[in-house]
Amino acid sequence: MAGTPYEVTVDPRYSRPGAEPEDWTATLDLLATAQLYWLSTVLASGTPHVTPVAGAWHDDALWFCALPTEQKMRNLRTNPRCTMLTGTNVLGEGVDVTVTGEAVRVVDGAELEAAAQTFRTKYGPAWDYKVDGDLYQGAIGRAWGMRIAPRTVFAFRKDGVTQTRWRLAA
Repeated sequence: MAGTPYEVTVDPRYSRPGAEPEDWTATLDLLATAQLYWLSTVLASGTPHVTPVAGAWHDDALWFCALPTEQKMRNLRTNPRCTMLTGTNVLGEGVDVTVTGEAVRVVDGAELEAAAQTFRTKYGPAWDYKVDGDLYQGAIGRAWGMRIAPRTVFAFRKDGVTQTRWRLAA
């Protein structure tokens, strides 16, 4: 995501007085280097569903893959709006980041291959997925490649207490 996001604010209700916004580049670096993310979707009943996923920041979006039969994928077919987050489970230090947007299945082979290379570089041999038509073929089977273009990104700094929000152009 080149340049400055469309709107940056610090929420004074959840930030120390005089807090400055988090650095956008550092936030993107955190999204790119995190090893684990949590994907939050909504069941048909309206109940939240949260599950851990491997992910990659690629082409200005968060990517993950999943089998079409998984609960998260059934949820996303009904309602593509979701949130993906990463950070630390330590209170009082670090930064947690959430990305909210709509998950879209990617079917273009060249796009899938470019994202697969990002996964391979990040995770190494554990991420052995190859593009097979409009799917990934790998250790878990034939998976869909999913892309979440961010609409809103939050960074929650726990040491120094700052909540930064970026609203991105739709």
